Amino acid sequence: MKHTLPCDCLRRMTRLLLVGLPLVLPTMLPATDTPPAARPNVLLIAIDDLRPSLGCYGDPVVQSPNIDRLARSSRLFQRAYIQQAVCGPSRASLLTGRLPDNTRVWHNRHLFRDTLPDAVTLPQLFQNNGYHTQGLGKVFSGREREEDPRSWSVPSMVRGQGWRNYALRENNTRTGKGAAFEAADVGDDGYADGKLADVAIQTLQDLQRQSRPFFLAVGFSKPHLPFNAPKKYWNLYDPDVFAPETPFAPIKGAPNIAFHTHRELGGYQDIPDDERVSADQARRLRHGYYACVSYVDAQVGRLLETLERLGLRDNTIVVLWGDHGFALGEEGRWCKGTNFELDTRVPLLISIPDLAEPGVPTLSLVEAVDIYPTLAALAGLTPPAELDGRSLVPLLKDPAAQIHDCALSQFSRPWQRDGQDFMGYSIRTQTHRYTRWVQWPSRQTVAEELYDYESPDASVSGGALLVARENVLDNPTYAETRDHLRMKMDEVFRTRLD
Repeated sequence: MKHTLPCDCLRRMTRLLLVGLPLVLPTMLPATDTPPAARPNVLLIAIDDLRPSLGCYGDPVVQSPNIDRLARSSRLFQRAYIQQAVCGPSRASLLTGRLPDNTRVWHNRHLFRDTLPDAVTLPQLFQNNGYHTQGLGKVFSGREREEDPRSWSVPSMVRGQGWRNYALRENNTRTGKGAAFEAADVGDDGYADGKLADVAIQTLQDLQRQSRPFFLAVGFSKPHLPFNAPKKYWNLYDPDVFAPETPFAPIKGAPNIAFHTHRELGGYQDIPDDERVSADQARRLRHGYYACVSYVDAQVGRLLETLERLGLRDNTIVVLWGDHGFALGEEGRWCKGTNFELDTRVPLLISIPDLAEPGVPTLSLVEAVDIYPTLAALAGLTPPAELDGRSLVPLLKDPAAQIHDCALSQFSRPWQRDGQDFMGYSIRTQTHRYTRWVQWPSRQTVAEELYDYESPDASVSGGALLVARENVLDNPTYAETRDHLRMKMDEVFRTRLD
């Protein structure tokens, strides 16, 4: 769908960006040259634990009609990667535009302002340039004490009073981890994400009546555990489709340090602490994850319908992003916390007015830290000079453009608040992933990994996902690729991490 802009100056700005003039926005369109009322609104939708299990990414099972519809008016990024596959560090990187080694946020309890007290966050940049900025739901973190008040024009709302994870009374009586999934026969507002969508809709209605442009961030919690969604979303699926034809196999030859030791799934009701679930439990967990995807998809649809109804869609940039991927038993493991493809690759959609070739995806490698400079450029704002990402505006102009020759992710071992002994750095090229584990902070190498994603058996879920099958680092066939990527990692250390 191609949108028509109500504002002549915004139309000219967008066409300059997307039709052929040089893409140097801070020089071409300084913030002072564009009055706030003429700038586009921004709706940033963050979805917790959402991997590319979406129809628009080729998943043949999932029912995600609203996100799929958004994809048809967006640039869909097939190869988008986060900086660290856990929510706090990933979100800190996107919202500051800085890598985890620069924010020193390697754990959910770390705060970026402890290291960068004067950092200007993405919403803060917009606020400083005349925008109303507001955060609803899980944006920075799921805990209020880890929010960033400086980023918002009004206090953020992480969770409404009285909102609970479970709708069934028997599941609300347990302390600690409760049931791993629930399918109560309730409406969408029977769970927190439906309530959050109600608040976001009311907020959009209030913002539509004001003269200032807005930056609204809405963070949905599903499909994060527990996999709780109204029964009608479970009923969208035949449970049998979630039973794998063959048992999931662990990754051959991967070093032990590559696997997470934090058992997120373990300890939920009836789930073994070691996460060695039965075939029936695996089927029900996978079913629950997909039900939650459809549930959150419906909430996204409600937000987009509200934008249309209020006449805001044609002047609003929409970004939909998953904060990290997720494993559902593939590779013999669950959840996230690794440098593997399933954990680091995420869905990313950017929809702007007058997008060139809407609906055409790009295979260019991009990172979460690229979103900050991209939104700054689209709004004609000058970002901080020290950002670690690159603007994706060239890819909005031409999906065949190239931004990075590799995408960087990392994870620590152990994953704990008080520090780590090792850090794993991982670079993803168009065809391979190379990971180097080093002692902290000396960076002496202790283990390496190399995975080939052009291998025919690396594709699962109808081609929507890629999995690691075997660490081929010591395979003589890959010697040239291994040596090249070792040098590439050395370059990354010199140019991005030092």
